[in-house]
Amino acid sequence: MALARGEKDASTFIEDYVENISSLPHEIRRHFELMRDLDKEGAKVISDLEESERRVLADMRKTRRVSENVVESALSEISSKRRKAQQCVDEKVQIAEQACADCDIHIDRLDTELAKFEDFLRTSGEFTSASAAPGDQVAAKNKEDEWILARVQDYSIQTGTYVLVDEDDADASFEVPEALTVLLDGDRLSKGEEVFAVYPDTTSFYEGVVTSVPRRSAALHAAPGSAAHMALTCTVQFNDDVDETGTTPDRVVPVRYVFRRPEAALDVRFTGLV
Repeated sequence: MALARGEKDASTFIEDYVENISSLPHEIRRHFELMRDLDKEGAKVISDLEESERRVLADMRKTRRVSENVVESALSEISSKRRKAQQCVDEKVQIAEQACADCDIHIDRLDTELAKFEDFLRTSGEFTSASAAPGDQVAAKNKEDEWILARVQDYSIQTGTYVLVDEDDADASFEVPEALTVLLDGDRLSKGEEVFAVYPDTTSFYEGVVTSVPRRSAALHAAPGSAAHMALTCTVQFNDDVDETGTTPDRVVPVRYVFRRPEAALDVRFTGLV
């Protein structure tokens, strides 16, 4: 279907943005070259300043009586060099701030273009959301910085946040960014993998190591969301789960309640509640 005048196709959005940022590497490089030049100039000024200070102090030690004019001249020279050194530092800070501002401008523009691109895809019917649907179970990082089992109540595409309900407390709803949630789609696991898994008889995820996985034939024939998939289990040895005999037991956990370590979310903190 031909595009109406003024409309864009998907490639046009990408091409326009790439063209907009094409000058950014050169701008950033120019900023860093200026800062490097200021570093060299500043280092020379500071070296001259230190030499002047040493010379003045040495002259004063040798000569008991120094005329007022000589002292004023020496102090004036030192003050001038100190101002020059400070000027180099100030200019370097200004250039660094300008480099950050240039990057921020392009990041803001990227956010705007991505929103436009998403609207375009949604309007054209090409948009596919990878988010969980209301009623789906997810793993979420709560305000105590713990991973818990929760159920999706709502999802905002505009803000990229979920409204979740704690599976252990139906009255406790909270809002978290998508980066702090993991879709529980039953990833295919391997023995020895470091994972987060629901500890038996709880709704909390703890770190552990997979010690056994479902038979390959069973996993291949279990479609996500099917009864067969829901029944798949593995065994996990949880960290710090030593029993009275001093051994770490294998705990049976449904595969759907196990997920790989989400490295991108480990350092992200919970930001708020509904």
